[in-house]
Order: sequence, then C-alpha cells, then structure tokens
Amino acid sequence: MIAEKLQALRNYMASKNLDAFIIPSTDPHQSEYVADYWKLREYFSGFTGSAGTLVVTQKIAGLWTDSRYFLQFEDECANSEVTLCKQSIPHAPEHVAWLCDLLEEKSVIGVDYRQFSKAQIDYILSHTKEKHIALQNEPHFAKEIWTDRPSLPNFTVDIHPLEFSGETTASKLTKVQEEIEKQNADYYLFSSLDEVAWLFNIRSRDVDFTPLVTAYAFVGKTNTILFCNTNRFSQNAITIFEKLNITIKDYDTIATLLPEITQNKVVLTDASSLNYACFNGINGQLIYKNSLVKELKAIKNEVEILGTKNCMLKDGVALTKFFIWLEKELEKRAISEYEIGRKLDSFRQQQEYYTGESFAAIVGYQGNGAIIHYTAPEEGSAMVKNEGILLVDSGAQYKDGTTDITRTIWLGGTPSEKIKTAYTGVLKGYIELEQLQFPLGTTGAQIDAFARVHLWKNGLNYPHGTGHGIGCFGMVHEPAQGFATGATTARGTTPHLANQLTTIEPGCYVTNEFGIRTENIVVSKEVNQTEFGTFLGFEPLTLCYIDTELLAIETLTIDEKRWLNEYHQTVLDKLSPLLNEDEKQWLAQKCKAL
Repeated sequence: MIAEKLQALRNYMASKNLDAFIIPSTDPHQSEYVADYWKLREYFSGFTGSAGTLVVTQKIAGLWTDSRYFLQFEDECANSEVTLCKQSIPHAPEHVAWLCDLLEEKSVIGVDYRQFSKAQIDYILSHTKEKHIALQNEPHFAKEIWTDRPSLPNFTVDIHPLEFSGETTASKLTKVQEEIEKQNADYYLFSSLDEVAWLFNIRSRDVDFTPLVTAYAFVGKTNTILFCNTNRFSQNAITIFEKLNITIKDYDTIATLLPEITQNKVVLTDASSLNYACFNGINGQLIYKNSLVKELKAIKNEVEILGTKNCMLKDGVALTKFFIWLEKELEKRAISEYEIGRKLDSFRQQQEYYTGESFAAIVGYQGNGAIIHYTAPEEGSAMVKNEGILLVDSGAQYKDGTTDITRTIWLGGTPSEKIKTAYTGVLKGYIELEQLQFPLGTTGAQIDAFARVHLWKNGLNYPHGTGHGIGCFGMVHEPAQGFATGATTARGTTPHLANQLTTIEPGCYVTNEFGIRTENIVVSKEVNQTEFGTFLGFEPLTLCYIDTELLAIETLTIDEKRWLNEYHQTVLDKLSPLLNEDEKQWLAQKCKAL
C-alpha cells in the first residue's frame, strides 16, 4: 500500500518536473498534533509518530525523526521501502543539507508552502542557493492520490468561560493592541492554534487530544478578524464577538483577503509560526517578533493555577482507583496494554469537567516501555501479567486544566539490580531538579543536567528533554519553557519565570528490557530574594503515589527520603477525603513512610 502511494507521488513529481518532495508532519499553523486532513506524512510513509519529515526522490524515500521514535519506526515501517534517517537532535532540519548535497544543480523541490513556516523556508533557501535549486509550491499534490482524504474539521466552537480562563478576551486583546501601538504597527497576525484559542477564549475539538480551533487571528488597533468558518459559531458567540469588534470570516478567505487588508500596512507576526503561503500573501511591511501571546499565556493566572490544582485532585482520584483495579484484576487474569489504557480513561471519565485524554496513553509492559512514544494497538498489544515492570504515561483534558503524569510500577517478582539502579537514578534526578533553587531567568538548558546527574554516575541517560510547558485546557506540550540538553530548542533557551506550569520527567530505557519514567507537573514560584536577585523554585502539583518497590532505598540520602515521605503524605492528605475506606487504606500502604 505504501509502495503504491509513493509511486503515485513519484508519478506526480515526474509530471511536474520535480526532483524531490518534502512532506513535514505539520499543518498551516505549525501544530504538533494535527487534524486528520493534514496527516500527509503519515499517509505517504506509514509512520504515525508525531514528529518526522519525509523526503521523497525517484529513488529514495527517507524519514527523518529522532531517537524517541526509532523503535516505533522499525515496528511500523519494517516492510516498507521508507528508510529511517536518524536525527541526532529532535526537530532539527538535518534532511535539508542531505537533500541539497544529493540533488544536481538547478533541481526542483516540491513543497506545500502552507505546511512550512517563513523561518523554515528561509532555512531551506539558504542551503539551495549554492546549487541554484528551486522550491516549487505544490498545495494540491495529494488531491488525485489521497482520494478519501478526511475533510477539514467543522465542529462547533465553544466559548471558554471566565471561571476557567481567569481573563476576558477584551483584556487579552487590549494587551495585544498595546503592543501594536508600541511597535508602530497596524496589525498583529497570529497563526498558532493554541495562541488563537487562548486569545479569544475559544475551544473545540479539531485536533485529537487538544481542544483547539482551526483559525487565524488578525488583530488590529480597533477591530479584529477571526478567520474561522462562521457556521461553527452560535449566534450568541457571534454577538459576543461583535461587541468586541471581532468579525468572523470563513477560514479559507484569508488567502484572498490578506493581500487586500495588508496593503501598505505594518504587520507584526512570529516567523516561526507564519506559514509561507500567508507570508507571500502579505502586501505590507512585516515585523518579526516572538509571539506576544505565547509569552502571555505561559504565565498562568490565579484561576488557571487553581483550576490545575483542582484537576490534579480529580486525576489523583482516578489514578488511585485505576491502580487499585489493576492490582486486583491482575491477580485473576492477564490484561492487554490496550485494555489497561481504556480502563484508566474510564476512571477519568467519572471526574467533573472531563473532556478526553490529553494524548494517547502510553502503556508499555516490559520492553515496550522502552519505546518512548509507544501506543498499544487494540489488536495484538502485549498481555500484562502479575510480574515485571509497567510504564504508564497518560493525561487528561478537563475544562479547568490539563494533566500529564507518568508512573512506573512493579507488578511482581524480584526486580533486578539493573532496574533498581535505573529507577532510583530517575527518582533522584526528579527530586534534584524539583528541589532546585535558581535565579529568575535561568534557561532549561542550564538546569537540565540536574535531572540526569544521578543516572550519569551509573553510565545511564535518556534521549529526550526533561520537561515541557503545559497548558490549561490547552496543549499538553505548550511552548516555550521546559528542560532540554542543548540550546537548539525553545525548551533549552527560554528563561523560566514565576507561575509557569512545566513537567519534570526524567527516564531510562533499555531496548527490549524496560522503560522507566517518573513525571509530575510543577508550578514555578518565587522562593527567595537576595542581593543577587530573585530566585525561583518548583511546587509539585501532581498527586499520585510513587512506587517504592523498585527503589534501592539504601542509596537514598536523608533529604531524598524526607522529600518522598513528605510528598506521599501530601498525596494521602489531599486524596483521602475523596476516597472510600478501602481505597484510603490501600493508598496509605502505598504512601507508607520509608
């Protein structure tokens, strides 16, 4: 099937005199997760991971992705001509230099300008000019090939109420309009779906696991245009927006209206999210700035933080009930990884304001836990027994917040010293980073190593960042702050500020043996003021026990034991009032002091 799709693409390329084609994972908004309509890379490669780029020539089909997905690729593309090209750095455009080196002079590369940001096209052009390689916009290349392609989302758009957002759309627009005045501009164009959702306090279900709306926002000094199909809004929503001088125009009309409304105007935008098709449609002057909305929404207000804390209570109850069920059920039978994921979701469904998972649950038994972005198939997933190790990484979307948690548990038998060493190193690393006090403005790359140092001492490591920002009924992976080893990603270079929500999630993975990860959501806060400035620290918000059976307890320091005991006491104190007596007793045993 993949061979037939690739041949059809190559036939199209030949008809257009194209020597290569680049197909990324993104949509016109540079989204991490995309609507089914935009899953072109998946369609032509068979690889379902959320990150990767497919490069096709008449002889080669290469898929560039990073180490989080290597095992997944080998599983999904084992019988395909698509070749894995291993990226050394996540999200790095390593395919560009490779392709330009491969192609002859004056070759032509096909792309869909809508799927590439202005910054990405500039990067490609910087490599193609030496050989005079041309880019050719081909927005309809899949039309005759993907004949049953899903339609663009057209779900109802909901207004996200003030009781959950904590700030009105009018207030948020005022901040943007003040920036427009400050920069002597006329408009601010926003393309990222999470930024549009936050700015207008709107939500929908256009993207799996993420309550976003497919739209562009064009904010002016006194009036604003929201490019999103009008039939998706209730009359009440339209009336609310009209009072704020917000006009709704159909999504596709941006292509024809952008040249007209930007004529001789100054437009602010973010080059990392502005797609190249929109860039070509702007007739005025462009000023590139890091998105103001991205910066504003990274700082959570009191309502958002309180909502997140409420979510952690609900999630903690659901997880406690789930782990009790799992322990009891495994005494009677083996359970598939897939069923375990569905059962966890069923416990969350019982909680107030639950709307769905925040990503596909990762339930990895034994060696499957080493596949970092593993998704258990409905048919043929591993059968979990009352023995060995299980990694469960999951999250939920509630109207008052978003959750993301990983726990690794021991199901029975005697764990090896290798597993205990890795598990203990991961927990030590988590505690080390979570307890860190650091100056305001410290970047993720500066402090990522604190989560790894105890693993490094034993020759261990993990091939992913240590944490990411998280939204409030928004994206589970929210730009831009986080923790990463290098200075090539936003998570590595973005300064940490107070009142940001971030995950801390060190891990350790051994192929075909086990995967270990411990993850909590934390909120940053001011903890000290000295002559050297303001210092920040983290407060853990996630409420779920940490399995102690896998710990090499004798290697824990007094402070590490104190942290674990205090954390477990907090979990017990906050969740117990929401549990029945049997559940309380079970949790008390899991949270027993060391």
